[in-house]
Order: sequence, then structure tokens, then C-alpha cells
Amino acid sequence: MRQHIANGGKMDRRLSLRMTDRERADLIDLFGNAVNATGVQLARADTVLRGSRHTLPLRMLIIGAGGPIRTKRGQARYRAIIKRDRLMRERAETLAAIADVAELATEHELLASLLDDNRRVPPDGSRAATPHWVTYCAALRAAAEWFRTESRGWKCSERELALLALGGTKTWTKASKAAFANLVGLPFTEAVHTSDTGLRMTGPAEWHRQGLVADLTLAEPFIELPGWAVTRDGRFDLQACGIFLIENQETFEAVASRTSVPRNWLCIWTEGFASRALVHFLSSCVPESLPITAWGDLDPPGIDIILDLADRSGRSIQPIAMDAELYRRGCKLVEEPSELEKWLNRAKQQADTVPSHFKGLVAAMIEHGGLRCEQEGLHEQVLPYLYSRLAELKPF
Repeated sequence: MRQHIANGGKMDRRLSLRMTDRERADLIDLFGNAVNATGVQLARADTVLRGSRHTLPLRMLIIGAGGPIRTKRGQARYRAIIKRDRLMRERAETLAAIADVAELATEHELLASLLDDNRRVPPDGSRAATPHWVTYCAALRAAAEWFRTESRGWKCSERELALLALGGTKTWTKASKAAFANLVGLPFTEAVHTSDTGLRMTGPAEWHRQGLVADLTLAEPFIELPGWAVTRDGRFDLQACGIFLIENQETFEAVASRTSVPRNWLCIWTEGFASRALVHFLSSCVPESLPITAWGDLDPPGIDIILDLADRSGRSIQPIAMDAELYRRGCKLVEEPSELEKWLNRAKQQADTVPSHFKGLVAAMIEHGGLRCEQEGLHEQVLPYLYSRLAELKPF
């Protein structure tokens, strides 16, 4: 009955119920002849209850037994009230955060002039230049804190400012950085100190910056260079015949120390999904004439990592040691059925979208029910022949 009323059901109809003999007897005690073998006539039950010793309507009885009833219409009103309250609180808190910053006086006026409605959108004319409310609020808070620290002669680091203004060191998004930069009138990398991202690599290359900084041919087993600095400062002298990307650290170090591949190929650890620094390195420091190849785990994420990097860098990346034959021979991970189902579904999705060089691997994964094969389990089958495999690569 409670659910029927909460869903907006009317009282002037019969409600079908499945009842045990005991439940039916209890209802007859309350509602008399409004109860039959298969249900209750609600309007009649309400009338009987009002005329009984209880003298209360059916709705009040249900509320007394189980608490307030939130109808669908009532739930919608409740959600609207909560949404409005949150919006008003966010507006007030953001206004308070920027109130004492003269450089944001116009932004304060724009925000304060917003209509008293439920729309979570920034005001027209804001320098933040974003249509997204959450991004707008974060950018304003960060800009206010930046102007305060800048007035004290202090330049914050990226994460320092995020913690001071946004409550956490990892709260920046690409959009909030852009909106913040618009508000302070400086590129993000000039407004705050940003940390570099290390790139582990080994092979025939040198980095010059007012002289030789690093000779990667001397790496034992590798050198970690600051990824952004390499692309922006000095000269990166690349003498390799190609770029070889490796997903996992152990495999990267095995290639670096146990094969002759680094004599001719610049080997780089991608560390799973590639950092923005690696993406920028590939797109800005690697000539179009040089081939790029990659060895990852033989599973859906391994494929996604390579396709993601190819898409973001705008470069063609050819997989190596990621074919159906190696997959079938490789050692498979032992995983729960729910995990296998997840990987199988992902492989089925990939079957319709991956490039031709991944089709065979994806088909084999589907054939084996989503079992995954990590590259570390293939070292014995791949490392002794890796140099010749790379030498035999043909262009796409």
C-alpha cells in the first residue's frame, strides 16, 4: 500500500495483494469488508478505518507505521530544493572567496548579479570563459588565492595552489587550468611553478642544453630525463633508427639490460597510459620519418594504451610481440569470473573498432573468454628475438 501511494496511485481503486491467511486476517481486523481474497479496496478501507475506534485516515496509518511517504512528485520537489540550496551555497561561498580581491571586483559583480534561479551556469561576460559552473567556481577560487599570494611576492606551485584554494592537491582539471589562466591573464605554466614529468629512456640520443647534459648511450640501464624540459629547452639529438615504447617497468629494464635493442632504438618506458610529457615528446622531438613501435600487455588495456597514445600524439604506432600466436602460447592471468566477463566485453567492443594490426589479438582474446596475458610472462619467447623482430618491421 505504501509503495502504491508513493508512486502516485489513487485511492479510488482496488489494490491487488498477495497475502497469507494470517496477513489477510490482520487486514480484515483493520479494514473489514474492504478486504477480499486477492486484495483491498482502498477507498472502502479508508472509510472503514475512519469510522473505527482508530478514527484516522488510511494515509496517516501508513505514515505512523513506516514514516513519511515521499511520493514521486514529492521526491522531485525535494531534489529541486536540495539542488537550489546547494547552488545558493556555492554562489555565496564563491562570492566570499573573491570578495577581498580587487582584481576580481568585476567577476564579483557579475556573479552577484545572477538571477535567483536554479541554473548552474556562469554569468555572461566572465573572463573565465567557460560554460561549466563547477569549472568556473574552481577557477575563481584559485585566481583569488593566486592574487593574494602574488601580492605577497610568493609564486605558488601547481599543487600548492590547488590545496590552498580547492582543498586538494589533485583537484586541477584541464578546463579549470584554462579558466584560471584566463582570469589571471597568464599562461598556466607561467602563473605557477609546475613539476616536470620524468621520462625513462635509453638508446642512441643526446640532450644538449648549454653543452651536453645527457648521453643516453651511456645509460646503465637507463636515464630519466625531465620530459617537458627536453622538448622545450636545448636540443635533443636523436640518432636512433626508431622509437620503441614499452608498457611495463620490468620489461623496459629487461630490454635495456638484456638485449641489444638500445644500440639502434630509443627505448622509452610509457608507464601504462602515457603522460602528457611523453605525448608532447613524440609529437615534437621525433621526426615523421622515424618509425614508432610499442610492446604492451596482450589484453584490452594494453591495446587501449597504444591506441590512446597514437591518437593523442598524432603518430602511427605499430605494435610488436602482440599477435594472436604469442597470446595463445603465453601464460594467462588467473582472475575472477566477473573480471573475465569485463575483459571479454571490452574485447568484443574493440573487435569493431581496432585497426587491422590488432584484429587477430582481439579475436584470440574473445576465443579464450577474455583471459589476459601480460608481457612479463613472454620474456623468454620475445627477448632473444626482439632485435631481429624490430629489424624486420615493415612500414604501415
